[in-house]
Amino acid sequence: MAAAALSALPYEPHEALAERPHVMVDGAARPSSVLTLSHWPQSPTPAFLARDVSAASVLEYVRLAASGGAGGGFSRAARPLREALAAAAAAEAVTNDHFDEDGLMSVFALVDPATALGKRRLIEAVATCGDFGVVSEEEVARIAFAIAPLAESEAGAGSGTSERYQATLPRLSELLEHPGRFERFWAAEAMELAAGRAAIERGEVVITEHGDLDLAVVARQRGRPGARIPGAGGGLPVHAAAVHSLTPASRVVAFDGEWCECYLRYEGWVRTVSRRVPLRPDLAPLAIRLTAEEPSGAEWEANGVGAIVARLRPAGEGRTEMAPSRIVTLVREYLASADPAWDPWRRGGGYIPMTERAGYRASYGGGRRRRGRA
Repeated sequence: MAAAALSALPYEPHEALAERPHVMVDGAARPSSVLTLSHWPQSPTPAFLARDVSAASVLEYVRLAASGGAGGGFSRAARPLREALAAAAAAEAVTNDHFDEDGLMSVFALVDPATALGKRRLIEAVATCGDFGVVSEEEVARIAFAIAPLAESEAGAGSGTSERYQATLPRLSELLEHPGRFERFWAAEAMELAAGRAAIERGEVVITEHGDLDLAVVARQRGRPGARIPGAGGGLPVHAAAVHSLTPASRVVAFDGEWCECYLRYEGWVRTVSRRVPLRPDLAPLAIRLTAEEPSGAEWEANGVGAIVARLRPAGEGRTEMAPSRIVTLVREYLASADPAWDPWRRGGGYIPMTERAGYRASYGGGRRRRGRA
């Protein structure tokens, strides 16, 4: 049974698997999903395989399948593992409904499980960098930064999810083994990350943590007016990975001169298991409070608690005339008292508006690329 479950699965688009048994990774289960390995909200992923990123869940499943259940996990979850192995043995393919770093690493682990097991630490780190902007080492950042532009180059601009998987999977082993060969794809973003790190190291950008609220305040202390550090976006004065690699705080208030933004990191949208991430409140009521005190008359807008990264900022260019200290005070007061509005652990739903407010994402510029992630 274990050998059959570990057999490499082909990748197929999720649209082609609507009625055929498949393994869904890093996405929402479909009616024909015989096994789901995902950190997404309400995921039916077996509890003993739950991890912060989907790729880690897939790799743990692959490890247990390869060992026949030996070495940890099996004694504590023998029956669920047997059920997972049996379910996966019936699958005809592995699929995902979107393309990103964690999804690609997850699909790859089932398309080429032997290679993936040999690079387990690296693959998990790349997925973590892609989803959460947490960089453990330079090699990891280079691989993660290369994936989106490589996919676009190989599949073509405007290509869909399936085309990107099919174009990128054959190149992934080489990318993992020799990231230097792909420098043209990661160099620009690596330079932005380096610029952000340098600004933090020299004290131009300061991160202040408020541990009682899992909040970090990121502020640029000085700099030439109007000139932004490469990699800055939205209210963040530096590349997001420069910040996220230094603080685990899941809530961030960022200032770069007149630019300001508050956001709730992706770790609070998914099922993060390694630590307790506070449940998200809806930022819309806070937007009303900030609008009422905004000297410029600009309206603050929130993109919805169901957004992968929930954001709050002044409309338009994201500039405010309000004092940073006042903004931080209002944010702290709200986070300390607001009720949760998003619970990725709740079964069967809860308040989960899956669409963002109209126009917000389209008007948001800068920051780290796809899906509005910080």
